[in-house]
Amino acid sequence: MRIKALTIKNFRQFYGENEITFSCDAGSMITVVHGENGAGKTSLLNAFKWVLYGATDFDTGEQSILNELVLTEVDHGGTVELSIMLEFEHDDVDYTALRKQEYRRLPGALEAEPIGKAVLDVSWVDNNGRFERSSNPTNHINQIIPEKMHTYFFFNGERIEKLANVSAAGEIRSAIRTLMGLEIVERASDHLGRLVIKDVRKEASESASEDYSKLLVKQGELSDRRDEIDREKKDAEVNKEGFQKELDAINDSYERIVEVREKTARRKELERVVERFEHDLEILRIERNERVARLGALAFLSDAIERTASRLEECRKKGELPYKIRRTFVDDLLKQESCICGTLLIEGSTERANVQAYRDKATEEDVEAAFTETVGNLGVLPREREGFFEQLKVWSAKETGLEESAKDAKGELDEIGSTLVTSEIEDVKKLEARRQELSDRQAKENTRRDKALADIGAIDDDLKALKQEIDKVKSKSEKEDLARRRLDYAVECKNLLDQLHEALSEETRKHLSQKVNATFREILRKDFWAEIDEEYTLRIFKNVPGVGKQFVSEKSTGENQVTSLSFIASLVSLAKERNKNKGAFFKGGVFPIIMDSPFGALDKEYREKISENIPKLADQVVIFASNSQWSEEVDKRCRPYIGKEYSLIYHAPKIRDSDYDSAYVKRTEGPEFTTIEEGYYG
Repeated sequence: MRIKALTIKNFRQFYGENEITFSCDAGSMITVVHGENGAGKTSLLNAFKWVLYGATDFDTGEQSILNELVLTEVDHGGTVELSIMLEFEHDDVDYTALRKQEYRRLPGALEAEPIGKAVLDVSWVDNNGRFERSSNPTNHINQIIPEKMHTYFFFNGERIEKLANVSAAGEIRSAIRTLMGLEIVERASDHLGRLVIKDVRKEASESASEDYSKLLVKQGELSDRRDEIDREKKDAEVNKEGFQKELDAINDSYERIVEVREKTARRKELERVVERFEHDLEILRIERNERVARLGALAFLSDAIERTASRLEECRKKGELPYKIRRTFVDDLLKQESCICGTLLIEGSTERANVQAYRDKATEEDVEAAFTETVGNLGVLPREREGFFEQLKVWSAKETGLEESAKDAKGELDEIGSTLVTSEIEDVKKLEARRQELSDRQAKENTRRDKALADIGAIDDDLKALKQEIDKVKSKSEKEDLARRRLDYAVECKNLLDQLHEALSEETRKHLSQKVNATFREILRKDFWAEIDEEYTLRIFKNVPGVGKQFVSEKSTGENQVTSLSFIASLVSLAKERNKNKGAFFKGGVFPIIMDSPFGALDKEYREKISENIPKLADQVVIFASNSQWSEEVDKRCRPYIGKEYSLIYHAPKIRDSDYDSAYVKRTEGPEFTTIEEGYYG
């Protein structure tokens, strides 16, 4: 997908008709739109979202997207049109997406009501030059660029650092599923589980013997219960993520309140510290459990080790183990009928009987090997036992230290929360009360999820045992036998689909993680690396001498932004790969990156690094930037790749005298508005 042109008519600040054409050339893939704060950069970003999906990210939603100035030109009851047209190319086909919304002016203030719903029209010209119009434009757009994915291609640079938060794991998991087209596999598995298997099981029970029928009914009840608990688990995960987003919004609100900014910043730091402690505790406990499972029996074997070693030593002294002569050696002598001294060992002779007596006492090679191995292990076991206890002491001390540190940090967190909830600032008091409520509800959802996971595990064990019982019941007729085979095939198909889903998700996660790390390390100045972990969370790690791999919890806003930008660039790259290697699932695509204010939270060095990498992010890049963000170092590194430049000219009735020196600000009478002019005015 390559964006060719955007035409805006009466949308937000943009009065009348304004057009931007975008650079599509390989060597000059960057288009830059310059504008001061409030001039309409974020509105332009939302123009893409509205024309494609009929939605925006404004706090007021779609209620205030009509330009005010155009309303002054119509009488009460008169109508006015808002429209956005996007021209783009996808798979060598030229498309036009046009969304229109009519409004009627209301009496009184500058207000209007929409007439009907916004209408989307999608048309294209095929390779033979024929004009065609989509009969299902919404679905058509989603096939080209899925709505679930659009936030990764059209994004606000000042907000993308939130992708590096734990709360974004669900978004990342969803992006991977969408990228791979795994909804197809999920729907197929769900269809088999909810409909096909139930119907086949019912059919099988109707033609089955009483014993088999009862087992099938029980199996169906357990499966239904498992599905119900699985839905509860997913609901808990969705609720937990929703609460986290609201918590993030509250934390953002605190940053705008000067009186508590320092305190809430300290709380955010402490929360990261607690997260790191709890992560380290989890790793420690996993390692300890694995070690105990492998060597825990050593704790109870002290006397047994000594007794066994003593008994084997007695056998050795008596010549019983290992015996001086091997059985295979005696067998060879008997076969040759000749002793090593030359005496004949004729069948029935006394000499042969004496040698055979030795054979019965001789040790087999496997017994001798076992003896040798056991003696060796018995010598090592006391040292291993002692080392095991020493390691347990180390782990116990480390666990105590981590728990105490986490307890101290949580105590300080509680103290901060108490001072905020009793604050004299009413807004702070309300925010903190809501924050505590959300935290409590999130904790309950987390407990609900953990309980669901445990219940699912128990039901899976019951289903496995029940299946073994079912397999023991023999079929009583050909009809029953056929029904059983059909049921087994349906269950096996669902299992295969679930395994396929898991394998594809994991393969994509690992591949994407490698790409994220490569981009991340190219930009970041520290010796860190980035991963998408098994929980689909973007994590940053470092090596600590003598300790090894450690999770980095205290990241700057700039580091979070670099991490998130690395993820988005990698997602675009992976989508391009999928487009080249077309498969049975999502075919990928060549997508642009359109970003608003990508340099806002970055210092000079990070701006330089990201500017160097922007031409590598995607085949087409569109940047909306203020003059303060478009610094000299950014311009120097991006200038060779810029194909088009525009400036947003802001017109307003009340402007500071100092603003008149700017080419980007103009005085006007009436409501404010913005126009788009080609060029960059510095």
